[in-house]
Amino acid sequence: MKLAKWFLACCALAIAARWGSFFISVINHDESTYVVIADELLRGEVYFRDVVDTKPIGIFWVYAALIKLTGGSIVALRTAAACVVGLGAWGLSLVGWRATGSARVGRAAAVIYILICSLFTYYGVSPNTEIFFNVLTVFAVAVAVAPRVRPDGDDPLWHWPVAGLLLGLAVVIKPFAAAESLAVGLFLVWFYGRRRRWARLLAAGTALTAAFALPLLGVYLYYRHLGLLDALWFYTVEVSGAYPVDLPWYLRLKYMGDYLLRFSPFVVLGALTQVQWWRRWRGEEDGRVRWGLYLLLQFALVTGVVLLTGKRFGHYQVQLHPVLALLAACWWARGETSLPWLRGAARRARLRYLVPVAFLLLGAAHYANYAAKRDEARQIADYLRPRLAAGETFFAINGYQIAYHLLDRPVPTPYVHSSLLFLDHHVRAFRIDEVAEARRILADPTVTYLIKRDPDAGAAGPVTDLLLASFTEVDRIGDRLLVYRRR
Repeated sequence: MKLAKWFLACCALAIAARWGSFFISVINHDESTYVVIADELLRGEVYFRDVVDTKPIGIFWVYAALIKLTGGSIVALRTAAACVVGLGAWGLSLVGWRATGSARVGRAAAVIYILICSLFTYYGVSPNTEIFFNVLTVFAVAVAVAPRVRPDGDDPLWHWPVAGLLLGLAVVIKPFAAAESLAVGLFLVWFYGRRRRWARLLAAGTALTAAFALPLLGVYLYYRHLGLLDALWFYTVEVSGAYPVDLPWYLRLKYMGDYLLRFSPFVVLGALTQVQWWRRWRGEEDGRVRWGLYLLLQFALVTGVVLLTGKRFGHYQVQLHPVLALLAACWWARGETSLPWLRGAARRARLRYLVPVAFLLLGAAHYANYAAKRDEARQIADYLRPRLAAGETFFAINGYQIAYHLLDRPVPTPYVHSSLLFLDHHVRAFRIDEVAEARRILADPTVTYLIKRDPDAGAAGPVTDLLLASFTEVDRIGDRLLVYRRR
């Protein structure tokens, strides 16, 4: 299949597997935060001055671009996110083909990646930073690593600055991409060092590092121009360092075990193939063993970065999806014989028809799942739309930030993510003066309504107490949302 057609096929498969999740307003509050902060940037606000969050600026620039391209509807943004998954899958097909010489391995990697990104809500269905920077790291590996693991691979110097630029852009979206960056860098050192090509090692390493630094330098110069270097340092370094999580080692192992069990069929396929490759290895130049070693290195480095945080968020492990898909896809390489009962030309032919049908059914299952859930953000938007005058806005207490996007209204606080003003560890990390922030919201005359869940223990605190003292309950939305109007 030609590359352009296969790219369209990957996007179509991703949309088929995920379409049922396109219609609900909120799958995960992180996605809502990306959209709302992107709206604020498009209004001329500055990140780390007028709006703040825990993420680097890259993801908000990405969403600002997507809003411009799609018009900003939730369905359009989710469709675009599905196409990003499809683009990552297409990149993996290039990686698998270039590393093994088998187009079948590449296609298998693409299909597996789409599937594992589209099964579980917090492991890829909810659009998060990982599905965006995965695309960049995948293409970096396609350019720099995949051609060099085969004995007949090519070795042009321009590969390295391109890979470095892609990896630097990935880090601007999320610093966790440093794991893949380190894996590519170590491969570079090994590839040229074992051949004693020291001049080439120096040239390629310099090109990779310099290009990697360009996006980071761009962010630095942007904030220097704005006079916000102190804010950049505080929110990027000090806030991140203020989240100590002392998670016991056995819970970290449990966290990884959960991932391996969720995707155990692909873990088994990858493990069987690696064992078979090692049994056949006799010390000669073997591209397959070399490729397997690189994949295991990247898997180990990503696992290390994910575990270092001490947090057990499922979406962190989406960063492992590309390497898991590549490991499992190696089972389709020529000459593999493990699990022979799954092999055969007839079975492969049936997969061409079964995969699209299975993905459409998966999308339908998502639709049934999300259709049964409350869409309270949309209820809030429908309630407030005829009641808010031009120039007026509202404040959603501890939640529902996507309603600002649905109503095209500005957020009356820099702390867009609902939890930042209401969870103690966020308040401490961001050094938020809750009383001052509540007074600032009250001082904004455009804030005419408050929305609050009833009950909501997570909303207790100075912000809620001070705000409610100046507002009167006037209505309910559904069975658990209270509406307050300014006195």
